[in-house]
Amino acid sequence: MRRLGPLYGGAVALVHSTPWRWPDTLGDDTRSPGWIVALGAPVGFAAWVCAALAHAAGLPATIAALIGLAALSAGSAALVERGLAERVEAMQSHTRSAAARTAGATTVLVFVTLGRAAAMFALPLDRWLGVLIATALVGRWAAVFLQALGDPIHDDGPRSLVASPAPGWLVAALSLVVAIVTVLALGKAAIAALAITAALSFALGIDAQRRDHALSAPVVAMAAAIGELVVLLVATI
Repeated sequence: MRRLGPLYGGAVALVHSTPWRWPDTLGDDTRSPGWIVALGAPVGFAAWVCAALAHAAGLPATIAALIGLAALSAGSAALVERGLAERVEAMQSHTRSAAARTAGATTVLVFVTLGRAAAMFALPLDRWLGVLIATALVGRWAAVFLQALGDPIHDDGPRSLVASPAPGWLVAALSLVVAIVTVLALGKAAIAALAITAALSFALGIDAQRRDHALSAPVVAMAAAIGELVVLLVATI
């Protein structure tokens, strides 16, 4: 902490919400919601770099787009996809067998992945940079926004998008910054994307409170998945 100074919070968020493993002595320190969201920018940028390099190497745009999406998932250690599958499976826990729950979760994840891929295919290459950064930012913002509405999440595991609940002023500041970046990437449609994401995240939180009486890491990850998908779909309009 003394060595990193004000960057310590960023190191905690980096280790706990991405595949990055250094420094490995951070333990279970509280994760800053601001840093959780801010890390979406380099994650999105890295995804664009991978896609751009693939296309520059001569691969078709569709393959390059898939590589970019894969890098986007890898940049957040597949927390969004894994959490989405876990939440969908948990939502079926009282009505279906274990095998049926797994099949249902897999089906949802496949369709979400196909939707993301179809949206990327429809985008011109010169929009990939802005859209990928906006996608990562809005996904993480949705996770933080949802947590600001509920009680702190405990026992969330070594890696997740869980953070300490953000105060109102920080939520407003993060929302403004994310809105500016998203508007630059999507135009006026960004306002609709953020509004839809906020509404769906709120509904997800209400459902989680009704079912489980609390938020959890998979619920937060599902909110991020919703935010990412909404941005990619709205970007095609």
